[in-house]
Amino acid sequence: MTGTPELVQSTHPGRVRRIHLALVLLSFSAGAADAFAFLALGGIFTANMTGNLILSGMFTRPQFALTLLTAGVAIVSFVGVLYTAFRLTRAPTTVSATARRAFGRLVLPSAAVQTVVVVIWMVLPGAESTVERCVVIALSAAALALQTVAAKKLSDVDGVTTTYVTGTLTTTMQDLALRTAHGQGVRVLSVLALPVGAVCATAALALAPILGPVVAWVAALLATGLLIPGPGSDFGE
Repeated sequence: MTGTPELVQSTHPGRVRRIHLALVLLSFSAGAADAFAFLALGGIFTANMTGNLILSGMFTRPQFALTLLTAGVAIVSFVGVLYTAFRLTRAPTTVSATARRAFGRLVLPSAAVQTVVVVIWMVLPGAESTVERCVVIALSAAALALQTVAAKKLSDVDGVTTTYVTGTLTTTMQDLALRTAHGQGVRVLSVLALPVGAVCATAALALAPILGPVVAWVAALLATGLLIPGPGSDFGE
């Protein structure tokens, strides 16, 4: 996935580090969100659409009809929000416009939607009905779709996707083979953050099921704070 190098390179070096840290936090958040979805929402994913497509074809799986429905809801929500997000952030004329549009139309709404997911889960713990579960899945997938587009718009490092790692691993191995060092640290940390997020969300669910979506939410809020544009600059310093 190609990033936006002119966006990051035009900022203060300290700000570049903050953007990279935010991307790692978003990967952590995606891993936590997928673990929560798989363990608490019926064995599907809200970030990993490849996994959902595979699950949609596993017709011998117990409760396949429900899996097909919930995986389908996640896919439709993710794809629909991806398209809308790209439309809303297309062709800005300046670096500053790219930065502010990405934050205002992608990063902030993603955090807001994840907040709604947490609130619903607190009010309706377990989301036991199919309708409740589908609503939580759709919202979580929407938040992660916004996050995916934000990573593409904000990153200067190819292959940092935050919501899936196949492309990240491919780019990492390609650059290792070509002896290219740029972005390797961010990519490796992004890959590692995904399972760490899953471990933390799994532990939270085991400790108290009501904490299921909180791990992903907290990480997303921290990333949002790092990405707040500074006054009078493209992204602040």
